[in-house]
Amino acid sequence: MSNKRVLVIDEESAFTRFLQDDLEQREISVACVFSPGDENGATAFAPNVIVADKERLSQNSAGLLTGFDSVDRKLPLVLMTGTDRKLYHGSAPSLQAGSPQIVATLAKPFEPNMLVQLIDQYADDCEKIDRDAEYIRALIASDRLLDNLVVEFQSKHALADGQVVGYEALSRLKTRRAISPATIFSAATEMSLEIEATINVFDQVMNLARSLRKSRRGAPVSFNCSAILLTQPDFVDALFARLRQVGTVSNMVIMEITEENRVANIKVVAEICRMLADYGLTVSIDDYGTGQSNLDRIAEIPFAELKLDKEIFWAFCNNRVPIGVLSSVIDFCHMRGAKTVVEGIETPFHLEKARLLGADHGQGFYWGRAVPPQYLVKNWRPV
Repeated sequence: MSNKRVLVIDEESAFTRFLQDDLEQREISVACVFSPGDENGATAFAPNVIVADKERLSQNSAGLLTGFDSVDRKLPLVLMTGTDRKLYHGSAPSLQAGSPQIVATLAKPFEPNMLVQLIDQYADDCEKIDRDAEYIRALIASDRLLDNLVVEFQSKHALADGQVVGYEALSRLKTRRAISPATIFSAATEMSLEIEATINVFDQVMNLARSLRKSRRGAPVSFNCSAILLTQPDFVDALFARLRQVGTVSNMVIMEITEENRVANIKVVAEICRMLADYGLTVSIDDYGTGQSNLDRIAEIPFAELKLDKEIFWAFCNNRVPIGVLSSVIDFCHMRGAKTVVEGIETPFHLEKARLLGADHGQGFYWGRAVPPQYLVKNWRPV
């Protein structure tokens, strides 16, 4: 039997029984929730993919999904509907914070092979993330995470002419460079090291920003910060203490705020951002189009930049999101005097589409991957 475990949430029917039998014949473990009483064992089953009927969730099982809230990752959720006979990726109604992430919608009845392809893709991704998270926990348990944490920097470019307009700090591990920054900080959060890890990255960002300014190649350098951290006094005190040491950071440092699945008090976040602005710290909204981000919610924050998440941008490139959805966000930002950045630009086609939207800047593998700071500054001296 493989390590693939699928939870099916639907009413009992000939189709669901057929689906269950087909998956099990492929050595995929399956557990079904046909009635409220079946939900008790669902979390213990520890699925790595959830397949759920959309109507069933809207009626009485949506609350079950919050039981799978994971610090390491969001479980992939495939919605089943009885309407349009198409396969949609990433287009579905929003769920509660902490719920699994919708990755596709399948119209019933569908061929099991369509579902199996999704299971193969996302179950393998989940297993990798789980293994990576366990590795990070082991580093934390031996007090070696911060010593292993390094920062690389990916350039950000003007869409009009390709000029470098900034850099984003991306966390890496010396010993396992392929582990994503999101996985690193999820595990750090679980083990109560998020504050120390974020301050560690801020210190390295400040070091690069100063070095770039001295070399007359000044461009702002950004670091990521979860919105929930800005509501925690210990982190806020530590960040302000750093800023008092360095003085003004005007046009040098950008703080990219993300929310993901942890909902922060937006009024508190906005007030802290206004206080940080007194030190010249610029605020950016990161990964717009995911998590809890929406225009009404972020309008209170004094942001000078907004970054469109690559998944919603790619959905637009594949004609799954209308241009008006994204262009309205960009227009909103421009009316506020804020710049917009498109993430996930990897090809000339992506670049053309980003320009079509009217965005200001772009970031992605089209211009290159993240590099160590010594690639950007001669005679680099780490902090």
